[in-house]
Amino acid sequence: MDITPAEDSSRTAKALQSVSGKTSDAYHNMYGLTHAEPEFRYEFQTRWWTSTDGRTCMVPDVSVKLGFAAMRVYLARELNDSCRRNIVREHELEHVSAWRSHFRIGARMLEEPLRAAFSRPRYYASQNQARADSRPWVEGILKLLQQHLMNGVVAAHRAIDSPVAYQRVTQRLHACPERPLVYREF
Repeated sequence: MDITPAEDSSRTAKALQSVSGKTSDAYHNMYGLTHAEPEFRYEFQTRWWTSTDGRTCMVPDVSVKLGFAAMRVYLARELNDSCRRNIVREHELEHVSAWRSHFRIGARMLEEPLRAAFSRPRYYASQNQARADSRPWVEGILKLLQQHLMNGVVAAHRAIDSPVAYQRVTQRLHACPERPLVYREF
């Protein structure tokens, strides 16, 4: 699950702004951006029992793995001194930490909901019906759990990118020899 984020300083603040999809104003620049590609992998096998009258009882055994296909920290090309670059890097590494922590905790927190969701068998008129329902059943439950996990990640990133956090970063940047007007990153 732990992946070392690649660092990229080849883009300008304006290019990072464009990549982020956020709008800016004359008083804000985006000097850093963290991009993660989360991975949700799962496997399942179905266990079923068929009665003498043809009715089938089915339960899936589900295994989920959370991780990252890639993670990249972008630092704007304009950060041409180590003071500013390190301040922005520290902020972006908070985002990296949030991704990692949420997925680490999320993996443990998924255990009980998965167990609860798949602990009771479903009953079908035939094995073919059971087979046809197994994937939609599993994917429907996993989609909800994945969405819940991602909502938590988004909330964590919003907290990191709060106005107070930006003000703190801006103050630190102003203490560097070359000063930006204001720091903003989404």
